[in-house]
Amino acid sequence: MRSFKFTLSKTKRIILILLVINIVAFSATKEIAEKYSPLQTTANENKNLNYIEKGWQIVNWSYNLLKYFKKPNTG
Repeated sequence: MRSFKFTLSKTKRIILILLVINIVAFSATKEIAEKYSPLQTTANENKNLNYIEKGWQIVNWSYNLLKYFKKPNTG
């Protein structure tokens, strides 16, 4: 039998690590937002709006992190 060897290139490992960090950060932000949110006593619509805002903040954070690690074009 042949043994199956699974290896990832450096780029794919970095992308995978950033994806895991992004998921962990999103989960932590969601929990903190639920715990300290002043919207806990308001209507459900406002609560969903807060989640959308937090989600966009995470997307923005991820994009800025990606730009930070992106190599500059040296042409």
